[in-house]
Amino acid sequence: MKRRTDEEISAPLYAYDADIRAQYGCFAGVDEAGRGPLCGPVCVAACILDPEAPVYGINDSKKLSEKKREALFDQIVEKALAYRIVFVGPDIIDRDNILNATMGGMRQAVEGLDIVPNLVLVDGNRIPAGLTMPAQPVVKGDATSASIGAASILAKVSRDRYMLELDKQYPPVSAGKAQGLRHQAPLRAHCPVRHSAVLPPQLPQKAGLLARGQVMDRAGTGRRGEAAAARFYEKQGAALITHNYHTRMGEIDLILREPDGTLVFCEVKTRAKDSLDTPAAAVNAAKQRRIIASAAWYLQSTHQSDEPVRFDVAEVVPLDSGRWMVHIIKGAFCAK
Repeated sequence: MKRRTDEEISAPLYAYDADIRAQYGCFAGVDEAGRGPLCGPVCVAACILDPEAPVYGINDSKKLSEKKREALFDQIVEKALAYRIVFVGPDIIDRDNILNATMGGMRQAVEGLDIVPNLVLVDGNRIPAGLTMPAQPVVKGDATSASIGAASILAKVSRDRYMLELDKQYPPVSAGKAQGLRHQAPLRAHCPVRHSAVLPPQLPQKAGLLARGQVMDRAGTGRRGEAAAARFYEKQGAALITHNYHTRMGEIDLILREPDGTLVFCEVKTRAKDSLDTPAAAVNAAKQRRIIASAAWYLQSTHQSDEPVRFDVAEVVPLDSGRWMVHIIKGAFCAK
């Protein structure tokens, strides 16, 4: 039997999205990862795909290999019109229960998009309360809609990367490639049996809403600049742990690990090529303090306070050719 191509796999999902788009215009897909495992955070993603820049191979993330998910993740981040990834922490899960916490995370992910959609498609049989735009549940939506499938991949890969990082600190608990336990024995031996026994990141701050269907060009350019910077680091041998890491103190654009084990917290600044300002000039003392405080939270929550760290600034400039010029200022500032 002939193996289907990525385009053939995604064709029914994109056809479904085309029908939705014809009725509603701009819409977002939403999905989660991590409700099943006993350990670790719940991760929620919202995504608005660009119909002019399809990502072939999108499907239910559970049906894809880890290698395939990772490759698709990078393409989605680069090509999507907008996306938002939210981690739901243990305090929220314990307070609201896993279902309500997940619904709240979905609402925050949608509200944090740089484009306000006319409709939200949610994987499953229910929708979050309190959304400011219409929403529809789609049972098995990650295998039905390309937008929900893309959100599924963003959530799954983001959570897996986070859990693999924790695995270095708690090998019996986070269970390596399992990225979240489904058995209670290791948890009983090492920590209380609760869904989020290992501390996850904090929830992101809500972004201001735009008029429906309106694109924030500056934010979109910033996202693509961050993706370009991440690719640059990866070509140098660094591994991307997570991006757009939010805390109450602020946000870190990229968190990476160098081959020598150094954790890198990178602020990405993107500017037009004809701008007179240097991107790094925008990282003032107040911004540095917020990044350092957020990094301290990350190190404490992942029990890596003794790890070597470095604070970089990545200057990214889009070129007429469609490529990006990336300049990394290593050790741009230090924690005092």
